[in-house]
Amino acid sequence: MTRSGLGLGKTFLLFFLGFLGSFLMLAIRSIVTGRMIHLFLFWNLILALIPLVVAVLTAVVTHKGPRLLTLPALVVFSFAWLIFFPNSSYLFTDFIHLIQKGLPAENPNARGMENMLLWYDVIVRSLFAFSGHFLGLVSLWIMHRQWKKAVGRVGGWVLVVVSTLLAGYGVFMGRFLRLNSWNLFTPGDAWTRLVDNLATPDAWLFSVSLAVFLLISYFFVYLFKQARGGES
Repeated sequence: MTRSGLGLGKTFLLFFLGFLGSFLMLAIRSIVTGRMIHLFLFWNLILALIPLVVAVLTAVVTHKGPRLLTLPALVVFSFAWLIFFPNSSYLFTDFIHLIQKGLPAENPNARGMENMLLWYDVIVRSLFAFSGHFLGLVSLWIMHRQWKKAVGRVGGWVLVVVSTLLAGYGVFMGRFLRLNSWNLFTPGDAWTRLVDNLATPDAWLFSVSLAVFLLISYFFVYLFKQARGGES
């Protein structure tokens, strides 16, 4: 097995551990409260795995072969990856349910099971969000490698920056316009709403701030891979 193959194997193992740990934490919550809730988080975490699967397929398809064939394949796979890439960051927006609930204004540091359950939910959601975010960053690293081979170092970084900006806007669409990745392939007004909201200030504020977060996070992964002898 190649070194990259071992790395991907460990990545999927980490996903499984994150998924299992999240399930156990929700199971503990259900035992304490007698209710099994927040199951939608599992679905969102599974969706976060899709960009990594697409990125791996991209690497396999474009690994060998004439440039005349691999370059069009890279364009197609990059487009497919980009559509699903926002799923890996969308989990961060699931904190909105806890924001709505909030802590008591008179004493946010009060103890008691009700407040501790809210803090517990913050920790559980953080685990889900971290797991999904990690999968997205790994998928971006794989795509970045393919882009550098195709368009060079500068071109690869340009595509990374553009991808994070579009991912930020994709998460905005998912949370505030309630659009899913597959809506782009179904008849309806998804594309109209996508274009109409491009110039709105709140869309820019959210999208750019999330893009900065994604880009800085990716720098950590990129530099770590370099330090471990990964491709520069």
